[in-house]
Amino acid sequence: MVRAEIIERQNEIKQTPMLERIESMREMLRAAGDEAQELRHLPAWAAKEMAANGFYRYALPKELGGEDVTAREQIENVELVSSIDGSVGWCTHINSEINGLVVRRMDRALCDKIFDDWDALVCSGLGPPNGPNPGRTAKREGDGWRLSYQGSFASGCHNATWNFVMSPVVMNEETGEGAENSFMVPKGEFEIVDTWDTAGMRGSGSHDVRMDGTYVPPEHLLPDRPLAPSEQWDNPTFRNPCHAVYNKSAVALGVCKGALESFIDLANIKTPWGLTSPLKDMPQVHYRIGEAMATYMAARTFVLDTQDALEAHLGPKPSEGGRLEPEWDVFWPAYLACAHSAQAVRHVVGIINNTAGTTGSRMDSPLERHLRDAHQSATHALISWRHYEDLGKTFVGHDPAANYMELRRA
Repeated sequence: MVRAEIIERQNEIKQTPMLERIESMREMLRAAGDEAQELRHLPAWAAKEMAANGFYRYALPKELGGEDVTAREQIENVELVSSIDGSVGWCTHINSEINGLVVRRMDRALCDKIFDDWDALVCSGLGPPNGPNPGRTAKREGDGWRLSYQGSFASGCHNATWNFVMSPVVMNEETGEGAENSFMVPKGEFEIVDTWDTAGMRGSGSHDVRMDGTYVPPEHLLPDRPLAPSEQWDNPTFRNPCHAVYNKSAVALGVCKGALESFIDLANIKTPWGLTSPLKDMPQVHYRIGEAMATYMAARTFVLDTQDALEAHLGPKPSEGGRLEPEWDVFWPAYLACAHSAQAVRHVVGIINNTAGTTGSRMDSPLERHLRDAHQSATHALISWRHYEDLGKTFVGHDPAANYMELRRA
């Protein structure tokens, strides 16, 4: 078990609801986002403060000192942080998410070892490597493995205490097939390769992580399918195949919420050059903000309602009469909602920025950052526009892609 102090600390912290904690930290989170733009990763002081307030633990089971939240609660938490700053929201989502995902089928002793540290934060660079790398292979060495690997998109890696590497993207040198285990590598045994130089989500620190001949002992190994539905924990979120998807949708929704708020503030003070009426008095602006708000709220409701339905459908643990996996007819709307929200947000934030005029292009305008972040979030493979086609084809009789019903990426 994790130490009693961990459980006691979490019980004390959660007396203040997470959304209230986030609101009380608004100025601090905004400052963290500004600094992250310069550093291209979340500053250490901010990660510490966020960890102190439970930002990375809320998705963990209560037995590990978490808040055992539902999908809806995770979405609401991530959305609010992302409305303050997209990059800070992205770090909140990805690191709380991965913390929750890796414990699905992790041995309880390793769960306790990792999360006995209050500041535990797991990153995971699973994307294709950028530039020269040592390969993506592992070789058996006794009961452990010798790992040579580089992967991209390891958001939050500068503040991570562990890095998660998943079997399907690592080949067993002897068989040429996926390694029979996945891997947990502690801080100090992986290297950060500076590769994240983007416009959108610039402060997320999604650099490459590299291991060159790192030994992973047997006590740090996970099953080859570490993110498969879990029978270990009560919360249906640990069986929800959208877990790694709805959080990304939540970031996009939060960016949209922030953009709407920023535009409304601007509309109350700006009179466009060459005109005599302020933005707030223009019928065209009224139309655009009305349409934007409706699109945002509809997309948000679609995500929340379908995730509620999915988790209600999964119910209690299978041993207590629940389902291990959802039926397809319940799953596809939940996934479609996540992809749709990101694409709708990209469109809405673009219109808002355009309506703001040149102000929205200035680097000191929050609308400029919202625009970059909205576009970046919508490019993520798990919520990209391609899912319209991949899910749409099933409506006319084609089989769904095999990977839809099983999480393969964090």
